[in-house]
Amino acid sequence: MEQFSENINKIIDMKVSQGIIKADENELVDDNDLFYWANFVPHFEKNNFIIIGECGFNTEINKIAFKFDYNQETDTVTFDQHYKKCICSKDFYDAYSKSIRYNKRKSNEELILPWIRLPKTKEGVLIPLLIERIFGRIPKKMNFIKDTF
Repeated sequence: MEQFSENINKIIDMKVSQGIIKADENELVDDNDLFYWANFVPHFEKNNFIIIGECGFNTEINKIAFKFDYNQETDTVTFDQHYKKCICSKDFYDAYSKSIRYNKRKSNEELILPWIRLPKTKEGVLIPLLIERIFGRIPKKMNFIKDTF
């Protein structure tokens, strides 16, 4: 008698987050609204997700891809892509600074937050703002590993 291995397929609903960050909500742009979308891809480890997506001023051009990890149990985002740091307003800094952890932190980095610069522009988006919009809230911890500042 032949033995057949059974393929067990499991269909998993993926969460998709998409939206627009209006220009007046993003202090790193002059007058462009920022479009974003992100997929929450479940990982083999329970409560872990890989978030992949894109953001930009146009859905066809002037956009950039991003990827980060999320641990649901600890409510921790780990952003392991290169990013830049910029000086921001006190309101933005106060909103996110308690959640942010840098790999290497200098003591003189007041009002500095990580951001992504969009291609062919000098504008971008604060990464914590983008993460907040994707999740609909500010995660407990946001770890930033690689910087280019």
